[in-house]
Amino acid sequence: MAHSRHQSGATLSSVKDRNRPKQGPVAERLAILLDLFSPWDSISLTYRQFAAELGPPVTEAAVKKWPQRKKFPADIARLIVAKAQDHNVTGVTLEWLLWGDGEAPRKSQRPAPVSVATATLPQGPHGRSAARIAEALQADLSHNEFGQWSSVEVQRTVTWALKDLARRLRVLRFDMGRTFELTDEWAGQIGLPVRGSVHLSGEGDTEEA
Repeated sequence: MAHSRHQSGATLSSVKDRNRPKQGPVAERLAILLDLFSPWDSISLTYRQFAAELGPPVTEAAVKKWPQRKKFPADIARLIVAKAQDHNVTGVTLEWLLWGDGEAPRKSQRPAPVSVATATLPQGPHGRSAARIAEALQADLSHNEFGQWSSVEVQRTVTWALKDLARRLRVLRFDMGRTFELTDEWAGQIGLPVRGSVHLSGEGDTEEA
């Protein structure tokens, strides 16, 4: 029973409810994964079974701690994505696992058949996509028609946005050291805290499983 009524009429929460660990954002995603990886309909895997599916270094004890986390450890998220591909489970991405971005995967999804229509087009020489992204950002951010860059608020917003983008891309195995160095330099000039590029670039990759 979630609540008990005192003789005075006040409703009190039970000690059991107060001692229960608070659920974090990972809890909902983990519940979806337990269902996705299950070979049975309407029956989800247990923590022990899920740990066995993922294999070392994941343990049952580690999985039991995940529901209280804000996000999966980055190295474990990469492992889950790889295992999902092995199990032909589509829609499990690093973006969804780490930040909840994008549509949640569903068990009914099946991998699309490979065909000429669905084949991935070649992206040309290595680095071409990165160069196009850099050109687009330069074109969009270089104008100063209304004196945007003179605004400290704009400078801070752009700096934090670039730092957040760099953190996310580093989790996807991009080397974002130059971006961290640039944003650290800007942060120092406009009075934002600078914690060092080594610490920032490693953020999100050092959490325990």
